Amino acid sequence: MYSPLDNKVCEEARTFGLKTVKEDFVSNFLKANLPRKRLRKGEIENLEHFRQNLDNKRPKKKPLPVSKKRSLTSRARRKLKLFDLPKEGQKFETYLPMHELWKDYMRQTLGLTDKNKSFDQHNCENILKGDFHGCFLTVSKSCCPSYIGATGLVIMETKNTFKIITKQNQVKCIPKRNSVFMFEIDGHYITLYGNNFCCHPVLRSTHKFKPKKYVAI
Repeated sequence: MYSPLDNKVCEEARTFGLKTVKEDFVSNFLKANLPRKRLRKGEIENLEHFRQNLDNKRPKKKPLPVSKKRSLTSRARRKLKLFDLPKEGQKFETYLPMHELWKDYMRQTLGLTDKNKSFDQHNCENILKGDFHGCFLTVSKSCCPSYIGATGLVIMETKNTFKIITKQNQVKCIPKRNSVFMFEIDGHYITLYGNNFCCHPVLRSTHKFKPKKYVAI
């Protein structure tokens, strides 16, 4: 930013024929040192009200606050073995109370508490959005023959598998894809197609299901 020149300097400049020393110097200086895009219209004509920072220093931006709460990554979960169930030492009788709680939950979910209402599993969307921890599942069809007939309580559900414990205290991991499951509650036999369950159990309650073509098994 410049300041007005003294009257003596201006008078001496006029004696040498320099009538506009201040305007010529500042305008020529700005044109020589600034890009054309920064010389807006009217700035050269009104130099008395013009201010320009020639140091080209920008204020430092404050760093964004780093959130202290960070969720564990998938690698950290696997390293800590948070979702690993020991295959040995598990007992079928330990999970029977969970099965009784699940039956009460499923009766309310499917509306079986009201005996006046008829139940149709093909028109019941709550089956797809239900929680199956504690369900007594049976594999009726599968692309792998060794899984057919496996029966047990669901003790863990992941995106692509059901982990069940059998009456022989064996923990088995059954893939959902291309498998058909079945369970019974109050005399109703309900069939589950594993291809419709290939998503995280938490997200299934808000997931919009679309009809899929099932692979022949």
